[in-house]
Amino acid sequence: MAFLRSAVIFDGLTRGEIFARLFLWWFGPGFVALFLDLLFRSTVYRDPLVSFIGPVLTAAVVWHDARRAGLRNVPLLAVVAGAVPLLGWLYYAYVRAPRTTPVTATGSALPANRPAALRRLLDPFASERVVLETSLSASECAERLRQSKVSLLAPSSWFSLNRDRPVHGRVSAGGFALKRRHPMTREGLITQASGRYEDRLGTTLIHVRIGLSVFDRVFTILWLGFVALSFLVFSGSGTASLQQRWMFPIFMVLIFALVYVLVRLIALNDDAFLYRFLLSGLEAQDVTEREPV
Repeated sequence: MAFLRSAVIFDGLTRGEIFARLFLWWFGPGFVALFLDLLFRSTVYRDPLVSFIGPVLTAAVVWHDARRAGLRNVPLLAVVAGAVPLLGWLYYAYVRAPRTTPVTATGSALPANRPAALRRLLDPFASERVVLETSLSASECAERLRQSKVSLLAPSSWFSLNRDRPVHGRVSAGGFALKRRHPMTREGLITQASGRYEDRLGTTLIHVRIGLSVFDRVFTILWLGFVALSFLVFSGSGTASLQQRWMFPIFMVLIFALVYVLVRLIALNDDAFLYRFLLSGLEAQDVTEREPV
């Protein structure tokens, strides 16, 4: 019920969640009409009026939510969100959910060996290694992490809010591999926190690595290798002009670079989020200097 309520009332949602819901209101009616057209050979999808349903619903939802929240210029916000897709949704999300820093014990905590922002953005091998200590047992840690993540085996968790289940990934008795949830974003190239447990005199040590997963690093190398191989193939082709030999490899590099940088920008501060999430959720403290990785 909380998810259904959050579809029209954006209290407590993040900017990404608000953007995702406006995306759904805009494109949802068109997807439904297309599904009916394919399934029942209906002519509804071809009706020109169908294209107006999404923008009208988007404007109505923004009008309703903005009035409840007491925002200024409610008609303008509704019209912009309904008439200007993407940019209008980003603007409303920015106005509706100002970025704030939660006041918690770990709200400003950062790993001591955190790489610079530019390296986190561009270097797929940039990582942070920390050791956390908690009085919880390994099984208790695993149970807490399971309750905070989205599970593919529990469809009800798919629609949970980020504040309730902020991560997704794998949790086992011996460790975990978790990533922060980002609405409308695939998990590829997103920062991951992977860890393993170690029993130590009544406490549990958690050896954590924060950075791109092994799969994402291998994928990046293979993709660049594919581009290099393509260049060699085109260079050896006697029928291709010099421009044609360079065009395809450069195009592939630019596309990959654009996607890579965009996704890494989205996940730029996920390392700090995951670090604080583990400290808070597992009632842990950083003992990296005392217990080097």
